[in-house]
Amino acid sequence: MPFATEDGRRLDRIHLVQRAPGTFQLTRSFTFLESGRPESERYVIRAHDESRPAKGSNATDLASVPPFLWGLISSHGRQTAAALMHDQLWWESLNPDPEIWIRQRREADRLFAVALRESGSTWMRTQLLVAAVTLERYWGPRRWRAVAMALHALAGTASIWIAMTGLLGAWGLLLVALPALTVLIWGADAFPMGVLIYSGVLFLPIAAAALLGQYLLLLLDLVDWLLGRRRRPMPKAGPLGRTRRAKVRARNRVREAEHERAGRSR
Repeated sequence: MPFATEDGRRLDRIHLVQRAPGTFQLTRSFTFLESGRPESERYVIRAHDESRPAKGSNATDLASVPPFLWGLISSHGRQTAAALMHDQLWWESLNPDPEIWIRQRREADRLFAVALRESGSTWMRTQLLVAAVTLERYWGPRRWRAVAMALHALAGTASIWIAMTGLLGAWGLLLVALPALTVLIWGADAFPMGVLIYSGVLFLPIAAAALLGQYLLLLLDLVDWLLGRRRRPMPKAGPLGRTRRAKVRARNRVREAEHERAGRSR
């Protein structure tokens, strides 16, 4: 029983209140204990304060899956409890010291993977979610690394697509196997990178089509808005809340604090 209520019963419901499009607050705390760990290591996922604005660490967007990908992996489901825990760990891992930030995030991402599997998430869905948070892990403290990993994933996926055309003949098989070797440069993150590359072969075209569909729908919404003489607020793409923007601002503040600290130490 990985997730439980605060009084020790099996968690059979999660109490959420929607405060804005894509923005929720947890109204009752619950706990998580990794299998095989002592009771002293039980982690409490705290309820948000409904009397305060639903933003920053006082709110959640559940699993941070872009809306156009919800047809593949939803923002909620078996992963809801794990996503809420990871969201809290995300805020707790912010640190002006990049090494501490990354180390704490790595542990948060590991617990996320454990919680997903113990909550019944399939192996493949778990790996996709973990690969995504692995890439996001470096966007704050080591942005250059996040960009390099993303470009590597795109290049690896492109090389496999080229090989699948058959234009290179038998040599194309090398391009299929090459990404499995090149991901080793990322050390402990090699496996998530491999997941991003090889799953991207299948899912990137689907994601691109879904993203195009989202903006086509937005275009139709804008036409309807204009024909209605703009009596309603202008439509936006997808049910996006304020939580992600707050995370971006929080990351930037911590990065600025690290830069100030580094400047004073010179």
